[in-house]
Amino acid sequence: MSKTIDNPFSRQRAKNNYTHWLWGIAISLMLTALDWLFRDLLTASNILMFYLLEVFFVAIRFGFWPSILASLTNAAAFAYFFAPPIFSFAIADPENLTGLAVTMVVGTVTSKLAENVRHQARVAEYRERRVSALYHLSKELAEARLEREIIEISVHQLYAEFGGKNTLLFPGRKGLIGYPSGPPLTISLRAADLDVARWVFKHGQMAGNGTHNLPGEPAVYIPLNGSTSTMGVLVLEPISPQQIFLPGQRQLLDTFVNQIVHTLERAILAEQAKEATLKMQAETLRNSLLSSISHDLRTPLATIVGAASTLETDGRLSESSKRKLVCAISEEAQRMSDLTTKILAMARLEAGEVVLNRQWYAPEEIIGSALRRLDKKLKTRKINVQIADSLTLIHVDAVLLQQVLINLLDNADKYSPAGLPIDITVATTPSGLSITVADHGQGIPEDLQQTVFDKFFRIHAESAQSGVGLGLSICRAIVEAHGGDIQVTNRSGGGAAFQLQLPVLQSPPTIASE
Repeated sequence: MSKTIDNPFSRQRAKNNYTHWLWGIAISLMLTALDWLFRDLLTASNILMFYLLEVFFVAIRFGFWPSILASLTNAAAFAYFFAPPIFSFAIADPENLTGLAVTMVVGTVTSKLAENVRHQARVAEYRERRVSALYHLSKELAEARLEREIIEISVHQLYAEFGGKNTLLFPGRKGLIGYPSGPPLTISLRAADLDVARWVFKHGQMAGNGTHNLPGEPAVYIPLNGSTSTMGVLVLEPISPQQIFLPGQRQLLDTFVNQIVHTLERAILAEQAKEATLKMQAETLRNSLLSSISHDLRTPLATIVGAASTLETDGRLSESSKRKLVCAISEEAQRMSDLTTKILAMARLEAGEVVLNRQWYAPEEIIGSALRRLDKKLKTRKINVQIADSLTLIHVDAVLLQQVLINLLDNADKYSPAGLPIDITVATTPSGLSITVADHGQGIPEDLQQTVFDKFFRIHAESAQSGVGLGLSICRAIVEAHGGDIQVTNRSGGGAAFQLQLPVLQSPPTIASE
């Protein structure tokens, strides 16, 4: 509840009233002088009509009471200068007396009507200004997403509407009210008493100038009461307390505060929802990783442990049996190494730590390197390679692109029947280069052709084939890092075809012939 405060606007209105009254008298005297110049041409009724128009003008321009004063001045001037006998306040002609009386009554009525019109215009103008201020505040707050943006918009709008420096204070990590982080705005209030702000935050009540709580403070401290608790404190140092504590202004300020509080709550809830989503995604990824690698790590580990135990305890093994066990240990260790490499590669790609080492390479060189690395694994398969003539050089990271081809060839070997060939096709496109790796397996269902590139996704969760569902995710991350695209389609004769589209962003260098 606010205390009684001297109203400077009342003094200003009183000063304006004195000026308006003087204008009412002055205009009446000027009109009288003008009528006197044309007294031979004007009748008494004409002069009274001019006086009536002048009273109506004063009422519209300066208000009701100045128009009444002008009406009285007109009556005295008409009686003294124009109603016989002139230069006397006596009026001999009853018609002139009746006309003057009617003129004064009509002038009074029209002045009151004009005053009502002026009052309604002022009210409409004030309401329009309030609606405009609330509209601009709501519009800017609706576009804000971050808490910092909301605070800056609020400070600017409060300053524009109430004319005083202000700031919004919020509790820190320890729960104590303090200034927000970051540089202050030029219109921010830097002299807020944090002890008063903390008292307001704790009790949820206004304090400071114009209130019963700590009225000696120069600023007003307003709690930002949310739906569940107090969120912070608004500190406002107005030019005049009346800009806050007049009923209309107080209602406008409360509306401003409520709008700011609701927007802050929306931003906080959105941030909490985002954090919850990220936590849920992280938990899902963690569970997917654990469920995926648990089987693929247990199987090779069991094989390695069993083979090593047999080698250690069974001294009657033949040399061929020992070689088989050693070979099994080597193969399973390589599987674990490949699995670990894929997980670490995916982690680096997701963290954005991989920097492309782009160089100019011939596509057939990268394909040949990938095939050499898989020579032992693919020795029982026929690899059909079709490379278009006059292929241009491509500006890529050869190591990463080679890893993409290795992953695709490894998948083609895993998921197609033994003995069937794998086809590699390289061709130019209007935008760059196309590399296709196709097999003769069962293909991929159409509704899963985009999902297969997701992390930890496998068409068959439990199958005889090892893997955690990271190979295609790594392929997509590497290709997109090069600015390209990777898609999968089913072949008409059966099997899946993975197509890489790599753009050529600049002309390759020219190599002079020897």
